[in-house]
Amino acid sequence: MNEILSWNINKEKLIDYKAEGWTEDYFVSSPNNEYGIVVYNIDEWRMGAYAGLIGIYSNSDNPKLELNSSRTWIYFQNDKTFNFLEKSECIVCRKPAHNRNNPKGGFPFIIINLKMKKFAFFEFDATSIYYGLEETEKNKAKLIEVHPRDLEYLKSQKQTNEIMDLESLKWFNLIDFDRALEKYYE
Repeated sequence: MNEILSWNINKEKLIDYKAEGWTEDYFVSSPNNEYGIVVYNIDEWRMGAYAGLIGIYSNSDNPKLELNSSRTWIYFQNDKTFNFLEKSECIVCRKPAHNRNNPKGGFPFIIINLKMKKFAFFEFDATSIYYGLEETEKNKAKLIEVHPRDLEYLKSQKQTNEIMDLESLKWFNLIDFDRALEKYYE
């Protein structure tokens, strides 16, 4: 968390922020240090599975809050929570979205492009937590295994090396991020 101190972020200004309890807040900056992300109010929503709210900042010298939501929580997995697609200028995480009444996958990737002020979903099932993304070129990323042993254990069809084409995704205005789950099921 020393990095958060260098960004001089006042977490008390985050929507619905609760002081750290039994879990600590998490901070990570993008590889180029253009964005800093705080995951806070982290809680166990299912046995062994954690989720939290996010605040995304730009400008490490004078932090500006670019995105914050009290309604859209994301899956938290320590250093495997986010992927950064630098050429495409996107931040990627996962959103639990299970709905028995909808055939869409229950654990999509959320792709956030702060420069475009847009977000999109890459539909996926619950195995998304075992994958990460590796950018292959601008607007294209392939699925990579971050938990290969778990994937072997599940014996489900692997999606390793599948390509995500960002240009083919349906993009939504960032202003609707609070309603991300509704947008996913549209």
